[in-house]
Amino acid sequence: MNEQTSSLNTRPFSAPVDPEHAALRMTVLLSFVLVTVVGYLIVDRIAPQEGFINLLGVIVGLVAGALVLQLLDRFLKKSWPSGRAFEIDGQRIRLQRGGVTQHEINAEQHVNVLQWRFAIGKRARVPKGWYVVALALNQGDTYLPLYTFMSPKDFEAMPDSAQFTPLISNKKNKQQELTQDLRAAGQERRLRTAEGARWAEGAELTSAAFQEVVAELRQRFPDWMPA
Repeated sequence: MNEQTSSLNTRPFSAPVDPEHAALRMTVLLSFVLVTVVGYLIVDRIAPQEGFINLLGVIVGLVAGALVLQLLDRFLKKSWPSGRAFEIDGQRIRLQRGGVTQHEINAEQHVNVLQWRFAIGKRARVPKGWYVVALALNQGDTYLPLYTFMSPKDFEAMPDSAQFTPLISNKKNKQQELTQDLRAAGQERRLRTAEGARWAEGAELTSAAFQEVVAELRQRFPDWMPA
């Protein structure tokens, strides 16, 4: 390893996480409701209609609320970070919030790397059929889980997509438990545990940032990061 590469591998690395944190989503949702109600009341006062509901007011209120939602969502994602970040500092890999470490891995010791993905069954913040693509670093009882959302097309375009194991649904998992060999069953249990950690305390990244983090880990820690 030359001096320039060594310098690159020891520089601090940081990536903000949770671009759509809970406070941001709540603010956007409440703003949508407020604008929709105010828009309805204004139209109902200017152009009242017979009947219990002013349909014109409903339409105008919803359109105004949707426009404000889009603009506010775009603005807040740029100006209101979660304060949480993924960091690599020498041999220390951590998730921190406001300078306080939440989870930390020592890269000099043995690290288990778990990579998996599964399709979203119901439309939520992303379309149905998109993937949750996740990676967790595990050391002892500590899990440091990262994840992103990707369309199937974008996922297949990733150079290392084959390394992300499809997570078997609970129903299929129960059906296959008796036929799985011990090694496969053990790996499935580890992925399930990692998924539980992701669900509880996982750090969300944009698709581009997630791939950047994976590439950074691979460059810095080739001894245990899958190539």
